Amino acid sequence: MRMTVGEAAEACKGIIDDTDEAIVFNGVSTDTREDQNGLLFVPLKGSNFDGHDYIEQALKLGAIAALSERGAAPNIIRVKSTLRALADLAARYRERFSLPVVAITGSAGKTTTKDMIASVLSQRYKTLKTEANLNNEIGLPKTIFKLDETYEVAVLELGMNHAGEISRLSRVAKPDICVITNIGAAHIENLGSRESILKAKAEIFDYMDSNGLRVLNGDDNLLRTLDAGGRRVLYFSGKNLDYANVNDLNKRVYADNVTRSGAIAQSCDIIYDSDRIINVTVPLPGEHMILNALAAAAVGFELGLSVYEIKKGIETFTPSKNRMEITRQNNSVIINDVYNANPQSMKAALNVLKNIGETERLRKIAILGDMFELGEQAPAFHEEIGEYAANIGIDELICIGELSAHIYNGFVDIGTTASHFNAKSDFEIYLEEPNKKSSFTHAAILVKASRGMAFETIVNRLKDDKHEQ
Repeated sequence: MRMTVGEAAEACKGIIDDTDEAIVFNGVSTDTREDQNGLLFVPLKGSNFDGHDYIEQALKLGAIAALSERGAAPNIIRVKSTLRALADLAARYRERFSLPVVAITGSAGKTTTKDMIASVLSQRYKTLKTEANLNNEIGLPKTIFKLDETYEVAVLELGMNHAGEISRLSRVAKPDICVITNIGAAHIENLGSRESILKAKAEIFDYMDSNGLRVLNGDDNLLRTLDAGGRRVLYFSGKNLDYANVNDLNKRVYADNVTRSGAIAQSCDIIYDSDRIINVTVPLPGEHMILNALAAAAVGFELGLSVYEIKKGIETFTPSKNRMEITRQNNSVIINDVYNANPQSMKAALNVLKNIGETERLRKIAILGDMFELGEQAPAFHEEIGEYAANIGIDELICIGELSAHIYNGFVDIGTTASHFNAKSDFEIYLEEPNKKSSFTHAAILVKASRGMAFETIVNRLKDDKHEQ
């Protein structure tokens, strides 16, 4: 990235004090622990810190200039909001590139869908994609700043907690293709209803190119109600549904002949517009993974990839860390899906546990933690998960956390073996008791909770325990 101080000030409507407008910086930093040499420092504010306290340090470490909401000083661009200015800079930089931009959002599965789309597109194009969880108003600009003339397509994930956030991200990304995976209960605490969540997710279209394509999950009842606004729509679906009543439908991608291929993988035919067919093996379990593959195929077809390229991109896909990672140890299977959780993704993961356990004739153990941001409906959502786990035949349920007591309550009314721990530390102490480790052998074990529960430590303990036996 190269931009002059003058161009940066113009982009974010800043005021320059005693600084040469022609000076060029070659990147942006928000953290003085990073190399500052030749960069523009953007001080951000959080609940427990204020980056403005580090401006002087950043300049001493080699930063060309810094943004600031405070008074005038040399090498400073004064702005009203450094967070808004960061977005303004990214939006200006994005305008330099004419490459196709694919933006993905949804209540569940957006990261895996993003990664699978990138896997498909990278079979032909040099592809920039959102890494880790850089999908918010800080992370998206950081991804945009990585663009250079060598990239041929960008695949960007847009996350949110409140209404208006997706619109602000769309202004930065200016997408050509918008993908929405589904509308669930994630963030319902802040938005109140699925209908409000739909409205917030649909903000992704606010700055979409006028000739752009909407790629929507046709199996989601709310997404099928979206007014296309004259834009092209491509629906993906787990089966060949009748979309006669869907407005502005142009084409569709759907799955047929879905079969399991062992305990983990599954195969299907991907059919595009009733005439192009790909027989593909999806290397991960779960019906939701078929939908992710369909979304990736839809984007691949739109951007001109061949059947062979789409097939290879799906079949060589590997998930991001802590997302449906499956490890085999000592006749057991550990399903690590701890990155995040909401009611929709919990049920999908439980289905995976059920199928793996039944296929390999293993006991099915679910270690589940709290799901956050569900508001007043949290107890009911958690209890519903417990009931669901019992109804599909999960053999043992271990619940950890205050909210997860409701999962326990929902399970014990129907199921058999269940336990509840108030805190993760309590469960870890329980694991140290004699003979407790042996209860996790010859089992399929799902570990899942919201990000704040940090259940990856449980996964690590289980793996260590398996190694010791």
